[in-house]
Amino acid sequence: MARKPRIYDDDDGRTIADMSGVGRQPVFLPRRPQRRTPDRTEDDRAAPPREEDLLTPQERRWYVLGALKAALLIGLVFIVGLGLVVLLFLWAARMHS
Repeated sequence: MARKPRIYDDDDGRTIADMSGVGRQPVFLPRRPQRRTPDRTEDDRAAPPREEDLLTPQERRWYVLGALKAALLIGLVFIVGLGLVVLLFLWAARMHS
């Protein structure tokens, strides 16, 4: 027995986003989405370039390395802070014994 579609009172029938091409993706072995190359129209040619096209591979590498350096610096600060807390606890335990 097929389910009846729900009809809402405030539905005016407009489509906000077409979700007809969206399907379930596998959980354990996800696959990469296929890139479609649509035919370019005159409007597409006048569009500004995408962000991926603005960076050279060397510039992209420098951005990635800069982000990695920032993340490692933050991690180092947390490790040093944790080490200081452990030393403080050890010093306090030695003072009380």
